[in-house]
Amino acid sequence: MAYYLSDGSLYTGETHYSSGVLMSGATHTTSSQELTARPDSQTNPHIIDSNAPLRTLSMQALRRFGDFNATTIDGDVLLMFLEFANIVIDDVRQHPYAPRTTYSSTSGDTTTTATSMDVIEYYRSIEETRPINDQIIVSGLLAHYSLQQGSEKAEIYMPAYFKTMNQQLWRELNGNTKIQMRVVDDGTNPSNSKNKISSQYNGTVSA
Repeated sequence: MAYYLSDGSLYTGETHYSSGVLMSGATHTTSSQELTARPDSQTNPHIIDSNAPLRTLSMQALRRFGDFNATTIDGDVLLMFLEFANIVIDDVRQHPYAPRTTYSSTSGDTTTTATSMDVIEYYRSIEETRPINDQIIVSGLLAHYSLQQGSEKAEIYMPAYFKTMNQQLWRELNGNTKIQMRVVDDGTNPSNSKNKISSQYNGTVSA
């Protein structure tokens, strides 16, 4: 996993999360900077700081499915996998843990923050990559392919797909933190009386 500052330079120091945002430094200070994490390819570790092409992920999904030699498939099958991969992108876009970026602006003594979902474009070619965890794409391809084939393996691959997507998106958004309940009615949230802030992502409370 590599971390980059807003100017694109590589960051190699300690990190922490503040209100769901990955920041530089072991603890939060005024000099902490927002970081962007670029994971290595999980299924192809020789691909550094990027994701594997859809063609590679499709072949891996076919090998895992296991009904035939993956090298015997034709172009039409790969085009079908392109369609499946774009369905996976739709699933990630709609997920509550979808990748997002928080922006801050300061005017005088007032700092305003806003969060927006990261734009993830559809695949247009099986040679392209997308900034989505490789394991999510492979699991999604297996799930949708097993449904298309009417295979009993769908009973295994569909739950595994949603588990993988939930797990990997949570890790990328909040790291290895506990999922906690949070009070959404600010008027009854006891943390308000102590001048503390509840994270909108995972409910953790910070000063």
